[in-house]
Amino acid sequence: MSRHAYIDLPDGRRLDYEIRSSAKTRSLRLKMTAREGLTVIVPKGINERRVVELVSGKQDWIAAKLNQFDEVRHLLANKASVRPEAFGLPALAESWQVEYRTTRGRTVGARTDQQSRILVYGAVTDDERCKAALRRWLTRRAKETLIPWLGSLVAENGLRFSRVIIKNQRTRWGSCSANDVISLNAKLLFLSPDLVRYVLMHELCHTLERNHTNRFWTLLRQFEPQTDLLHGRMRDAWKQVPAWAHPVQTGREGV
Repeated sequence: MSRHAYIDLPDGRRLDYEIRSSAKTRSLRLKMTAREGLTVIVPKGINERRVVELVSGKQDWIAAKLNQFDEVRHLLANKASVRPEAFGLPALAESWQVEYRTTRGRTVGARTDQQSRILVYGAVTDDERCKAALRRWLTRRAKETLIPWLGSLVAENGLRFSRVIIKNQRTRWGSCSANDVISLNAKLLFLSPDLVRYVLMHELCHTLERNHTNRFWTLLRQFEPQTDLLHGRMRDAWKQVPAWAHPVQTGREGV
């Protein structure tokens, strides 16, 4: 026997979900897939109101899963990407031309050749290696710019962090650990400056409030009055990232 309910998420989305009773389970269990959405498996006899309350407590997890599914659908749609001849980094108001030059060696590297030009060199007939080299360059550029940017926000607002890690991630723009280590996605450079600042402030506020509670959002709004507007814009921010910038496999790429 199954029933249906819905949950209103913090970003304004409403998600319908199915409640399934099972004699084999002793505790509430959430199952979420891109195809079937959210299914809540509960012990027989549990009060439906109690189920709704427990699911409401998982809002952040559910919203994060939905964002991951959106990102995966985007990646699948752009599976066959081409190596770029040029690209822009709106966060820094930069435009870059890319030159490919064959040199001896089986590997491929990328370096800043001169102002506004990147030289990709080596076995450049391999498009996948060229794109991987550009992603490593992107990570280095993000380290050069995002870490000082975060530091300036700390100085302006009296916040703190212990360390910064720059990665090329598929589904997360940033995170903050219990030890105040902030992780930032190198692909933030493809976003507009106001969105980048929002993400940086978001993670800095997590050094004071770990979870997405009402207290967290109140705190963030104190530092960023446009929080609600920017939060909504972040839902489609991944569309601004070119397909070649996504790593082929999940995980960190070498620098």
